[in-house]
Amino acid sequence: MKEVHILDSLEEVNIVSDPTRLKIIMKLGTKPKTAQDLSDALGVSRSKIHYHLKILEQNGIIEVVDTGLINGITQKYFLPVAKAFIPNSEIFNKNLEEKQFTFKIPSKSYDSFEKKLNELIKSYSEPDEASGTYQVQIYKLS
Repeated sequence: MKEVHILDSLEEVNIVSDPTRLKIIMKLGTKPKTAQDLSDALGVSRSKIHYHLKILEQNGIIEVVDTGLINGITQKYFLPVAKAFIPNSEIFNKNLEEKQFTFKIPSKSYDSFEKKLNELIKSYSEPDEASGTYQVQIYKLS
């Protein structure tokens, strides 16, 4: 399971924002569960759970991580593909030019990184309005 999955379209945002699908993703967490487990936990019919699982799986939001034979029936165990889902800012404003940088920082180096980052932000805090501006977002994942 990766840390973050970027939602690259409004369709993906709509898929994960459906109330039942959102409950499924939240209930899955980090422990694989079957459709029956989810049905029992959420109080939703198994057929409705299967419908939503199929949509989530087809769109790369969840994946089958294991299968098992229970009472002669093959059961699929599902997990989300990531711990967090973040919409790509590009889908909300097509005028933005996106440049994405992904890197990891060891926990022990974070305080030093944050201090240097704040200094860098301060040094660039007076944008030249004539040439436009950039917005930079940083996410800290625990």
